[in-house]
Amino acid sequence: GVQNPIASLAALDPAFNVLTNDLMGSDPNHLPDINIRGKSSVIGERDDLVNDPNQPLFIVDGFESTLETVYNMDINRIASMTILKDAASTAIYGSKAANGVVVVETVKPQAGKLRFNYSGSVTASFPDLDSYNLMNAREKLEFERLAGRYSGSGVDGEILAADAYNKRLADIASGVDTYWLSVPLRTGWNQKHNVYVDGGSEGFMFGIGVNYNGTTGVMKDSDRDSYGGNLDLTYRHGKLLFSNKFTAQYTSTTDPVVSFNEYASANPYYKKYDENGNVTPWLENSDFAKAANPLYNASLNSRNTSSTLLLTNYFSAEFNPIQQFRIRAKFGLTHSNKDGENFISPNATRYEGLDATLKGEFSSTNLTSTTYNGSLTAIYAEVFGDHRLNVAADFNIQENKSLNQG
Repeated sequence: GVQNPIASLAALDPAFNVLTNDLMGSDPNHLPDINIRGKSSVIGERDDLVNDPNQPLFIVDGFESTLETVYNMDINRIASMTILKDAASTAIYGSKAANGVVVVETVKPQAGKLRFNYSGSVTASFPDLDSYNLMNAREKLEFERLAGRYSGSGVDGEILAADAYNKRLADIASGVDTYWLSVPLRTGWNQKHNVYVDGGSEGFMFGIGVNYNGTTGVMKDSDRDSYGGNLDLTYRHGKLLFSNKFTAQYTSTTDPVVSFNEYASANPYYKKYDENGNVTPWLENSDFAKAANPLYNASLNSRNTSSTLLLTNYFSAEFNPIQQFRIRAKFGLTHSNKDGENFISPNATRYEGLDATLKGEFSSTNLTSTTYNGSLTAIYAEVFGDHRLNVAADFNIQENKSLNQG
């Protein structure tokens, strides 16, 4: 199934491509890379999202939004998604739409009897390592021997190299052949649940919803949990129409401290555990070679986490005094607070040999952002025989305040 709204956009228009990022793999915390035909590439790096000049413009319920906001939305809350590009986008939204526009309209409450709607899904992701064709332990050792890895310099060097070669050969003969690529991987799961209750009369309609989207990535220690709630209100009185949409979304993420590359770099003739079944800091730590055990570093209390609280409130009022004339006012408020922590245990092998006061790392960041959007639009339309007259005036104001600490 589709895990997020961005993944479903490619089906709307062949010009909208969600690119595969081989470096990130199935990392659930990496925002997708997007390419719009005829436009600049859009690199959706999470940390550089705010300052990405090539990002298309995202509009949610008539208000400017972000890629991350749309990515975190529950797809069951979306009524429609439209992709605008080329002249069509710039004519409506101006120069900010030079890279295209993604217009998202969320579900509106319907009049009538009280309705209860639940939707849920569970999907599994499996690691695929078939494209890797790596040497096994015996082949790798022989390759190193032929490449001169065990040709030492001088008598002492020859003895040291020979001892290392014979030990590795003995381990291989005993059955050691570790496939390190599979060690940090697991079956990934994604579960989504959405509950929405709506109802009301023609004059007043309401909708209340809660949702959860949880993802455990294929890479161990890569997790993403998103909890959301929304309240939609619509009130009509004569020729006046008021609408208010409030949304709260909390997202927490965890990323592995030990990268997949560290596992892939480990040689297959190394044992994962010692003779007693314990994880040791080093696969080898001698004058001949030094190789850290990625399993040991992953078992420490190091962490790389983040959490984001996003609050949005969109209010609109519309007045139709006559059929040909309409006035619409909108006001939007978006507030986000993002915290991040990165901690490396002082017991990590990278600090081997350093003074105790130099071991370990800790960093904490906080990004707070508040955005105000307001607009006032007046539209007059009249038909004179075979001719149509359209006159529109639009006034917009926007302010953004942000504070980055850490």
